[in-house]
Amino acid sequence: MKTAHEPAEQGTGDLVLKEIWRIKDELSAARGHDVHRLFAEARERQKHSGRPVVSYQKQKTKQTKA
Repeated sequence: MKTAHEPAEQGTGDLVLKEIWRIKDELSAARGHDVHRLFAEARERQKHSGRPVVSYQKQKTKQTKA
């Protein structure tokens, strides 16, 4: 019987997907499967990385009176 993480055929791409799923499961388990905790920790790492970060959130603009 196949699980959700087992593709129908074995190929090179399957090994890559299996490794991605393994890492995803490991990261999730280490944080108690709490998505909010996962992203809070990611934001902290981002803050301390010293690298520029792109944000696609709309920024509030100052409105001037006409």
